[in-house]
Amino acid sequence: MILKALWSWIFGLIFLYIQIMLMPMIGIADWIPNILLPWAVFLIWTRPRDMALIVSFIIMVMYDTTQPGLFGYSPLMFLIIGLSISEVRKPFEAESKAAMMISLVMANLIWFLALWLALGITNGFSVRLATMNLIAFIYNLVISFIVFWLLYYVSRLRLVRVDE
Repeated sequence: MILKALWSWIFGLIFLYIQIMLMPMIGIADWIPNILLPWAVFLIWTRPRDMALIVSFIIMVMYDTTQPGLFGYSPLMFLIIGLSISEVRKPFEAESKAAMMISLVMANLIWFLALWLALGITNGFSVRLATMNLIAFIYNLVISFIVFWLLYYVSRLRLVRVDE
């Protein structure tokens, strides 16, 4: 249990570093894709709920220190996303790929609807905001699918040492 928590924490720090340092290079229309969303969904599917929520909350507080505009938004949203995904996934099997896809789409949808609401309240609702948010949602969803499945298949890899 402690080893899983330590690995979750280390991978969270790696993904935080990638999010802050490398993801701005592939941004489109001033939108940087958030790879911490698929990481959090993967964490919720593979770790106990409480550990996944605590680790993702701490990582998102660290991420929010680099994004002072909406400070507190990311940890709160990741808690909401984590709780909703853990409740939605209960009736499904642990290895259900369809349920994983539904939870990934749901996480992105919750994130972007709440972001649209927060930005709309602070900056005013406009057609430009809605279209930019829709473009960002689609772009982030594509990146999320790629990152989630890379995480899924890399976590299934096993190294076998054969002495001949």
